[in-house]
Amino acid sequence: MSGADTETSWGAFAEASPALAARIQGRFESHLHAVMATIRADGSPRMSGMEAPIRDGHLWLGMDRNSRKAADLRRDRRFGLHSAPESGELKAGDARIEGTAVPADADQLETFMRGHHHEIDDATPMALFTVRIAHAVLVRVDGQHLVIETWTPAGGLTERRLS
Repeated sequence: MSGADTETSWGAFAEASPALAARIQGRFESHLHAVMATIRADGSPRMSGMEAPIRDGHLWLGMDRNSRKAADLRRDRRFGLHSAPESGELKAGDARIEGTAVPADADQLETFMRGHHHEIDDATPMALFTVRIAHAVLVRVDGQHLVIETWTPAGGLTERRLS
């Protein structure tokens, strides 16, 4: 899946659905690491821990250029990203982003390096991607209900409440 109507940047998602984007960003920022799923060469899934900062209108995926997850994304850009739940009660929820990873250009690399939480002296060993969002989900518990908020570029925001 790709294209203008099926995927978008973090900035466009945040503009279209600011409350959900803020809650999802809060979930990803509540822990340093998230879990990313990529697709191995044989088609099986690979799960990897990683940082996934959100700033400057982008959700960023930065990793060692020789890592297996970087090779996975160069071969097949599709990925899933999952936040760490804060507790078993899921009051703030847990978040998922699905989409494609796009290699960052030189200007984006400079922007990422300038705002990163620790200094990056040499970006040569890094593979940096920006995210094109196809699907964003926040699952949380509200009283006796499981609330599932879903957003897609084509379908917008939907909410389901399950008892």
